[in-house]
Amino acid sequence: MDYTGFGKDGKHNYKRDYKINRSLTEKERQEKLEKSEVASEHPLDWMSVIKINNTFLELVDRWYPVKGFAAWQGVMILIISIGGLVAFLWLAMKMNELGFWVLSAITTLFFLFFIWVGYKGLRFDVFRFTHYPIRLNRKARQVHVYRPRDTVLTTSWDDLFVCVMENDMPLFDKSFDIRAHVLDEDGETVRDTFTLGYAYMGDKESILQLWEYIRRYMEEPNGVEESYKLTELCLPIDGRREGAAFGILRTFAPAANRPIPQLLLSPMAALIILGRWFAMYTCKVPRWPEEVEAACPIEPNDPYRKDWRDNGKYDFWELGWPLICFVVGLAVLGIGAVWLVRAWFS
Repeated sequence: MDYTGFGKDGKHNYKRDYKINRSLTEKERQEKLEKSEVASEHPLDWMSVIKINNTFLELVDRWYPVKGFAAWQGVMILIISIGGLVAFLWLAMKMNELGFWVLSAITTLFFLFFIWVGYKGLRFDVFRFTHYPIRLNRKARQVHVYRPRDTVLTTSWDDLFVCVMENDMPLFDKSFDIRAHVLDEDGETVRDTFTLGYAYMGDKESILQLWEYIRRYMEEPNGVEESYKLTELCLPIDGRREGAAFGILRTFAPAANRPIPQLLLSPMAALIILGRWFAMYTCKVPRWPEEVEAACPIEPNDPYRKDWRDNGKYDFWELGWPLICFVVGLAVLGIGAVWLVRAWFS
């Protein structure tokens, strides 16, 4: 799971992931993305678009695809830790021996630590916002970034320093994102930064495809029309929570059109989906400030207006088969849970 840059405060978590008040690095200079240069011959939106029109393009944040990972893991840690704590205290009262009480005191500290770990992990996903949208206003040449704790950054598109950033992930390989820096007047010092685009489970070429999709929309004369045609699906989260069905579709999307891997991975996917549902329905839907909405008027007869209402119906392989896999995954989890409970009490 890639939570790079997810801060607990409203502005940033840059102390570790998104460092600011520093000079550009040589690596960032080498990986700079020029707004006037074609980065890929095959632009793709990488399932990132919330809505598109002739005024602005709205994208989802980098943490939306992994929504649910931290939730189910946090819940599992909490259940095991609280269950273990209660079991040891119950045994201590039953045995009522000094040695066992001492052992219980030590194990209590151990379980309390993991209860804290589970809670902190859970808070990555729950009681926050369902997503953190990014709005690129083509006409006003501005970028609006919705960030954790209900803060919004507004900056100039033309002044952004954009580059490809490589991130190390614990227990996983590397991830890539499109990093946008707000520079000081000296053109060297990074004063703020955010992820402009993220291709979930994608490589560097995937990031370049996504950047080209964004770049064409903002820079090319026919960019709006091209991006409109390339956008096959808009995320159904504009002013609303993601629905349960789309949560299943989104979780299985990385293995789309590969039914056997989807079936084999269904138990893990089922856990993620349950975590995603829990996260989505405990989070608030973000609302842009009035000044941002006022700066982004949509033309009444805009021919390039598209959002989730234009998605149409999902076919069997898009939703039907993932739904079957989800049910199979739930069944496997249920059988495994029953076996564990019986083994514990036998």
